[in-house]
Amino acid sequence: MDVQTGVDTALGRAGADKRYNARWLIGVTAGPIIVGLLAAAWMLTAADRLPDPLASHWGPDGVDGYMSLPGHAAIAVFAGGGSGALCAGLAVAARASSLTLSRFGVGFGIALGLAMTGLSVAVVAGQLGLGNPAQAVASAPVIWVSVVLAVLAGGICGWLYRPAEPDRQQSRETSAQDEAAGNEESPLTRAARQAAAAHQPLVIGVSMGPAKWLLSLGIGALVALSLVFIVPALGFLGIPAAALMWIFCQGKIVIDPDGIRVLAGGFWKLMSLSQAEIRAAAVEDINAMDFGGWGYRLTGGSTGFIMRSGPALVVTAGFRQRFVYSMPDAGTAGQACALVNAYRTGFGDESDTPEV
Repeated sequence: MDVQTGVDTALGRAGADKRYNARWLIGVTAGPIIVGLLAAAWMLTAADRLPDPLASHWGPDGVDGYMSLPGHAAIAVFAGGGSGALCAGLAVAARASSLTLSRFGVGFGIALGLAMTGLSVAVVAGQLGLGNPAQAVASAPVIWVSVVLAVLAGGICGWLYRPAEPDRQQSRETSAQDEAAGNEESPLTRAARQAAAAHQPLVIGVSMGPAKWLLSLGIGALVALSLVFIVPALGFLGIPAAALMWIFCQGKIVIDPDGIRVLAGGFWKLMSLSQAEIRAAAVEDINAMDFGGWGYRLTGGSTGFIMRSGPALVVTAGFRQRFVYSMPDAGTAGQACALVNAYRTGFGDESDTPEV
């Protein structure tokens, strides 16, 4: 087998594994939500056989909380389906950190989503034909059936999900961009030096893409539904929780003569570094779960603004402090790295601008 054939084979396997995990990600996120939607649809069709409002919480003395039917339907979709989809989806995304934990997480997420949806159905089913919700009890048969189905479905999904071992090699494109950004004779470096000499800033927009809406709405819904049972008015805290998540799911990375900084959401300044603090810069492929996930991350000696796994600008400052900035693609990461190197080596210094 020649080198090119080996490379093509490796790329083919990587592509197949990516498609495999993409299908699983769609399945484990859409599945629990669909089950939650079906449960909500059943609740709404049974409205004429249910009291209004419905019992929603039991204390030592019996029923002590009530909720409307649409509220119960929302719990089935968001607290049931949403929590299961979130856990299982994160487990698929975390496969590069631990295949065993990833498979366990898929099973747990599916089981959690089905069990919580089943519990919400049991609460409503126990009130069918009941005139006084104060006498309500959750349907025991529905609870037991839901638990058994949840355990079976979770176990089967966890057993069937078998992702390939993660490839931690740097991609050829990323390696090429890192080499070009550090090569004084490369066109990339020469262009960066010209930009630095002219004090041209580089503003890079980064985002999680459509996932930012799913994460923002999911976190907001979970916060709201978790607190509404304590004090109904606290449910409104889900709105600022969703807004805060949305801010940290996108932003801008600015590189100019002053240094590097992140503008989370386009305005919240984070991870500011002056050019004098920077010791080195490189282009690397990163895995989001190595930093504990996405968004603004603080892990050990690293600080990151992580939007996705893939190319990133990695800057070393101070005593082994790493600052990691997600990039849209390897080409943009190379451009950013070359510009940082140009500013760092004095091409943006008005008092002593080297000739280009």
